[in-house]
Amino acid sequence: MNLYDFLVSAYNQFLGFFPAPLQWLVTLFVLIGLIGALIALVRHSWLALIIVIVLLPFIIPVLRHFVMDIYNFFVYLTHSLKATTPSS
Repeated sequence: MNLYDFLVSAYNQFLGFFPAPLQWLVTLFVLIGLIGALIALVRHSWLALIIVIVLLPFIIPVLRHFVMDIYNFFVYLTHSLKATTPSS
């Protein structure tokens, strides 16, 4: 099982705790929280970012796979948000 499948499975299991009318709101909060955490990580760990840039030639294949899985999970969250948003 790759990272994307694990994230989707864990997220769907987490989302099952909430009633259907509130799932879009939970998804929105999770999406905003993940984006905020990513911004805070880049802002506060500039040293780790420099180390990653120096080691980039060695970790490109792993990083590419990881970033694609995270990107696919964000796409899944946004599609989930659109599908569960109540229509007016």
